[in-house]
Amino acid sequence: MACVRIREAIEEDCGTILRLIRELAEYEKLSDQVKISEEALRADGFGENPFYHCLVAEILPAPGEPQGPYVVGYGLYYFIYSTWKGRNVYLEDIYVQPEYWGQGIGSKIIKKVTERK
Repeated sequence: MACVRIREAIEEDCGTILRLIRELAEYEKLSDQVKISEEALRADGFGENPFYHCLVAEILPAPGEPQGPYVVGYGLYYFIYSTWKGRNVYLEDIYVQPEYWGQGIGSKIIKKVTERK
């Protein structure tokens, strides 16, 4: 099994996140519903008051491999507020590329998101 790191997304990940969003939409047979752009992801998630937060799952190369880490999944989430319960986190999307299913990557993303609460 590959070594996986879950980390906060950075602005430079927006192109990759958009590609993964499109893959998820294609899987759901909803490709025509994706209207977001890389620029909007950047503006909405990486300013002073971001509308969303995102974690990415990346595969780390084995020692000696020339290729660097590469992103294979994401979890996009944001905070909501309940007058009864207070602060809550809402996981909008979670996606892992199918060739990496069954390795616990999705579970790791969910666990990290729940730690944000």
